[in-house]
Amino acid sequence: MEPTEIFDAMPFARHVGVELTAASDGEATGHIDIEAHHSSTPATVVAHGGVSYTLADTVGGAAVISLAETPTPTVDMRIDYLAPATGDRLDASARVVRFGDSVAVVDVSVTDETDDRIAEARGVYKTGGGDGDSAWDGGDLLE
Repeated sequence: MEPTEIFDAMPFARHVGVELTAASDGEATGHIDIEAHHSSTPATVVAHGGVSYTLADTVGGAAVISLAETPTPTVDMRIDYLAPATGDRLDASARVVRFGDSVAVVDVSVTDETDDRIAEARGVYKTGGGDGDSAWDGGDLLE
């Protein structure tokens, strides 16, 4: 399954508005258009930190999936918020820095449409060592 197919089928990513634009060779990019319902403030649109986190986690996972060729659940992610997201769009780029038999490590940068850094994240994703069961197997939600 291609990374774009996996994320096109992910209900949460679709609901929030994450669009994966590329994923291959351990790198991925994506974006989200910021709308009023993403805001953490009532008077102006300032994207809630969860929006940046969701984008970073989704694009980071896509970078790993481009190598693993199967869904890879998030084990851990830490994020540093560097600036408020007040623009119309957030972009993320991810790069796998280690791909092992059991986990992969990914660095993710989140920027706004002017290339100002909004957040930096490091994610760890499970690549193997499981029992073969997956939440992606056998469900009819995605059909």
